[in-house]
Amino acid sequence: MCDQQRSQEQSDQHRSILNRRNVIKLGAGALGVAGLGGLELILASSPAHAAPSLTPTIAGTAKWGAKLAHEAVEILYRRPTKILVHHTATSNSYDTSLAHAYQLSRSIQQAHFNNGWIDTGQHFTVSRGGYIMEGRHRSLETLLDGTRFVYGTHCPVLNSSSIGIEDEGTYTSLLPPTALWNSLVSLCIYICRQYGLTATSIYGHRDFYSTECPGTAFYGRLPALRSQVAAGLGQSLPSYSWPTLEEGTSGENVKSAQFLLQDHGYASLSADGHFGSHTTQTMRQFQAAKGLRADGVLGPRTWVALVKATVYGSTGGAVRAAQTQLDSKGYATSVDGAFGPLTHGVVKRFQSHYKLNADGAVGTATWCALVGGTVGL
Repeated sequence: MCDQQRSQEQSDQHRSILNRRNVIKLGAGALGVAGLGGLELILASSPAHAAPSLTPTIAGTAKWGAKLAHEAVEILYRRPTKILVHHTATSNSYDTSLAHAYQLSRSIQQAHFNNGWIDTGQHFTVSRGGYIMEGRHRSLETLLDGTRFVYGTHCPVLNSSSIGIEDEGTYTSLLPPTALWNSLVSLCIYICRQYGLTATSIYGHRDFYSTECPGTAFYGRLPALRSQVAAGLGQSLPSYSWPTLEEGTSGENVKSAQFLLQDHGYASLSADGHFGSHTTQTMRQFQAAKGLRADGVLGPRTWVALVKATVYGSTGGAVRAAQTQLDSKGYATSVDGAFGPLTHGVVKRFQSHYKLNADGAVGTATWCALVGGTVGL
């Protein structure tokens, strides 16, 4: 499974978990319910070669044979603010059958039980054959409702604010198959519709946690995922949308922020990739000096003030930040703080891939793309 921190889970005031046996089909407007009681989507014919649909078919926990959760899952009476894309880090199976998809869900649940978790950690799972399954119990019920969601265990700090989607396979160097991709697009469109989110709410696990997940190759396709989801929603992407980091997050984005703070004169801060109390205090100092709200949270306005334009011949923390980001995304370069010909060439390749102006200089648009944000074209 995708590498996740073992974190203590919470319960939802002792709500009982029901073994749901009835059937609901998603429609363009209303929901048709057969029977009384719990919820489960009936699975239609194989989606293996289907184009993205605005109303995906999702197999509920009872359909794929889930065990009962070890404790009652916690229901959060608010909408999520993000969708996090994961990969399972399992083999890239050639078995694209429905039976395999259900077995995948059962094996993930058992692995997460073995981690000491109360249930499957993520909310939904997409198989390589394009089948979509409910992960944690009641995730589907609350998605259909559109005003609540389930507390998950898929990314520390963001478990109480994001929907987690596991995609079957390992995508460090390979891209997911078309069937999986189309189902993921459909699922993201539906989640955004139900919760009033935009395509800019879609991020990779690694944007907020120190992990390769969802794999370097898959991560590089997230801008395309946002574009397709935005098109399905009838939305346009904004000029810029930045990830919001706060204390407890980790990974390359945090390390970049720390390198950038060093470049702004906060030399005592180490670039360890962990957003701890020292980073929070330093961020507050930086924000106060820039006339920003000094809350220690790295949001859009703080990102814009923090990033520095770097060009051929530049040196320092900002260059190191750009180099580590490029290197982590598969654009091999020396992380030496010196913007030489190698870095210049790598930046141009990165910009070309992201359809940015390939001038080899790291300006605002390139910074936004490097840290996993959205750059509207």
